[in-house]
Amino acid sequence: MVDSTENMDATRGLSDRIWNGVPRQNLTTRIANAIREQVRSGQLQPGVQLRGELEFSRELGVSRQTLREATRLLTREGLLTIRHGVGTFVAESPVYLSSPLNSMHSMSALIRETGGEARVEGLRIRRGSATTEVSTALGIPDGSPVAEIFRLRLIDTKPLAVAYDYIPLLEDAAWKLPLIKTFDGGSIYEFMATKLQRQLMSSESALTAVTAGKRHSELLHVKVGFPLLLMREVQFDGQRRRGLYSTIFHNSSIMGFTLVRPGEGV
Repeated sequence: MVDSTENMDATRGLSDRIWNGVPRQNLTTRIANAIREQVRSGQLQPGVQLRGELEFSRELGVSRQTLREATRLLTREGLLTIRHGVGTFVAESPVYLSSPLNSMHSMSALIRETGGEARVEGLRIRRGSATTEVSTALGIPDGSPVAEIFRLRLIDTKPLAVAYDYIPLLEDAAWKLPLIKTFDGGSIYEFMATKLQRQLMSSESALTAVTAGKRHSELLHVKVGFPLLLMREVQFDGQRRRGLYSTIFHNSSIMGFTLVRPGEGV
């Protein structure tokens, strides 16, 4: 563990960051965002103990209750840990995943690459009717039969994303739906390639910043209004046929996306 005496200046500048923050954000959110940024930038190292609540709240110019709410939020995200009777510490191994936007990437594989365990909870697979959004994405008529897959993706015990996947059934519903119901919730790319004989080769994606409603806040263990990253993605096979549409709400405190943009002549 890092000695807290070596990091007494690590939180300098937090007060300015908080009071010059986005006006629409409440004070609890500003404090949490400021601490989160210092953890991710390395200014606050894993194992560092934060100042005592009274001293820290005075330094930041906020109430102890407001500071307590912010640290509880970061504790639920896994960035901080509270040792009762001792203090609040930066988690030894704060989890954060980054996925490239310029290539298709299995979330299960991404989790394993970071040394985490890919887990699924609440898996539900059923037959449904395509909404306008789903039918447009899959290029099928409104109300067409689709297999609807719901699952909560976790890295170890931390909720990472709420995923909704849609596979067109059309005239193949009689044999395809029972087969899809054998899906265990892991890599849907691998499942479609091995079980449905449908290799997904490319995709078109749209990434949007949204806020968590009541249902997603409960599933992801975040507050209502917490920022989420919504990925809408249509996947195609080698013949450019649409085989899968996914809408996935990612916990932005754990998951991020990167895009490589080569310059001229590269």
